[in-house]
Amino acid sequence: MADMSSRRAASAVQIAAGGEPVYVVRSGAVYRDINARDVGNGLFVIREPVRDVRISDVRVASGYRVIENTATPDLAAAGCAGLHVRGARASDLERSFARIRYDSHHGVIEDVNASGTLATGATDLPVGIGFADTAHDFRIERCVMRGFQWKRRNTQYWNGDGFSTERGNARFLFRQCAAWDNSDGGFDLKSTETLLDDCTSGRNARNFRLWSSIRATRLVSLDPIKIGGIGDTNHFSIMASKGASEPLVITIEHLTVKSDRGWPIFDVHNGPAKIIIGSHDIQVPKGTPLVRSRGGGSVPGGVSFKGDPPKL
Repeated sequence: MADMSSRRAASAVQIAAGGEPVYVVRSGAVYRDINARDVGNGLFVIREPVRDVRISDVRVASGYRVIENTATPDLAAAGCAGLHVRGARASDLERSFARIRYDSHHGVIEDVNASGTLATGATDLPVGIGFADTAHDFRIERCVMRGFQWKRRNTQYWNGDGFSTERGNARFLFRQCAAWDNSDGGFDLKSTETLLDDCTSGRNARNFRLWSSIRATRLVSLDPIKIGGIGDTNHFSIMASKGASEPLVITIEHLTVKSDRGWPIFDVHNGPAKIIIGSHDIQVPKGTPLVRSRGGGSVPGGVSFKGDPPKL
């Protein structure tokens, strides 16, 4: 069967989305009360540097990606300063709700609910909201990303994240966000200076996958599930660095972990990590590993609990 998602993406700016045009975003523009379906690689396309864009009250039924940030061939970058996205619902997305890149900064994405479909294309790695390059200083609040899955061969890694930041990204706040039913990480975060404030992740292969030191207020991890492929399944993947002189530090003020299966709570990869937990509510089967070492990962001195540690 032909890969319809790739063909749809290639026709990004030529399509009409359910009678609506593709919006080539301009500085200072306001886009409000828009309904579309079967969109291509961007209902809203940011292809040059812009400022102070407002997108609100959007409904999208099926498509590839809602917000695409890719420079035209004659430009090196297309960063967006002061992007504000508020009030959007999108379903049956093949790739993502939004991809934000370059030096985009000081943006807000709030009250967005998006769901994906099962991607099968060779290069169509799905992620609900993804940041890359040097994007920084974003607040993501009350957003839910669900069902971004990438089906591959059983001997391959099945990616597919709810929220994703890359190395080079900095100063992100995720507040009251949730990720459900994604084939890899609910929150897959490499950004520095990141705060997770009252966030929930459930039924992902890895509910939280953390590559840099982070601080969290309240985190809830529910029922991780192996969806497919060769990746680990756990509540937290702590991706420390091999040979690091200082440990990666994870600080969580209140941790809730619930599952009826004994998936490890913390898988620590490659290098040293320091894990500091304040209060906790951990309800898992007897014998569930608190920490599992992967590839030489370690927690020198063990996980630090403010009160009594859980009885596992």
